[in-house]
Amino acid sequence: MKRLIRNLSATLALGALVATNLLLSPASAVSSSTTTGTWYFHGPQASTTTTTTTPGTPAYKTAVRAPINADKSSNFPAKRGVVPVQFDLLAAPTTTTTTTTIYDPPVWKSLSDGSVTYAGLDLSPTLTFAQITNLSADYLFTTGDCFGGSLRWDIFLANGDVVRVYYGNPNGGGPNGQSCSGASSGTGRNLITDNSVTENRFELNNSGTYTTYAAALAATANGSATVSGVQLTLDSGWKADQRADVSNVTVNDNTWVPRTIETTTTTAVTGDFAKTCDLPNAELRWAKNDPTPTGAINEAESIQPKDTGQYFRQVDCKYIYNLAVSSLDGRGTYTVWARINGQNVQVPATFDLR
Repeated sequence: MKRLIRNLSATLALGALVATNLLLSPASAVSSSTTTGTWYFHGPQASTTTTTTTPGTPAYKTAVRAPINADKSSNFPAKRGVVPVQFDLLAAPTTTTTTTTIYDPPVWKSLSDGSVTYAGLDLSPTLTFAQITNLSADYLFTTGDCFGGSLRWDIFLANGDVVRVYYGNPNGGGPNGQSCSGASSGTGRNLITDNSVTENRFELNNSGTYTTYAAALAATANGSATVSGVQLTLDSGWKADQRADVSNVTVNDNTWVPRTIETTTTTAVTGDFAKTCDLPNAELRWAKNDPTPTGAINEAESIQPKDTGQYFRQVDCKYIYNLAVSSLDGRGTYTVWARINGQNVQVPATFDLR
């Protein structure tokens, strides 16, 4: 049977095509399957990309107001009733850019005009030949059929050998020889174990001799030969056009998931920070930095009504919270933040309590 023959080095070179021709299945990196590996598809999936830019959530900074000094020099007496914490809020406008790429279904074709010679899907598992227990795929030919040596699986071995596993009957089965339609269809079947069409579907090193799985196992050091790659191949366009819809391509329990949609969102600060009176709710957050205050007391005692609850009050375009000294953990250095949208906003207020 005539077919397009590729030696191992040439086929593996296809797997090293430039990145624009390789699509990494997003599911492969997070697969829960026991057979791990990275899927690559050739040729590339066509896609459409759109980008939109919209106003985003403002970026915030706080500015410390008296009586706490912005230079962290405030030192309050411990007997003081409350420490008034006050912030101005500075906001900067942001933009959010969203890029969405929608991928067309992968195109499996090999054409007689030579414009597309090959379609293939590669997996690089860590297996021996005997550990490959399932090779399966769903397919439907929309143009042509299996002939000339494909559709097939190629199992590349680390020693340079290749074991080819054919859909249909590579010795015949239709007017063009090999056929994968009608009674010869192997769609969805596990070619390692399925003998419904023929058991002589295995070939070693383009020998032209088609044999059984048991013989292939014996020829690969009783299955102990290391596998360097597994590839589903469609490449008989030299004979006539081939087009097929292919899905659920699986090696053992690792099934290829083609790209469908990817969305990337980035937010960037696009303007300068300026004081704003548009104040979102801000929670109080404080932490004790160390138990040893430094410097002399330079702030007066103050008895004011203490605030309760977790949120700052909003008064005259600023945040205010009268922090009860009794709620703190004794003498030391403290830092207080306004927390907006789940984030402690910089710059905090810092003071000593003696």
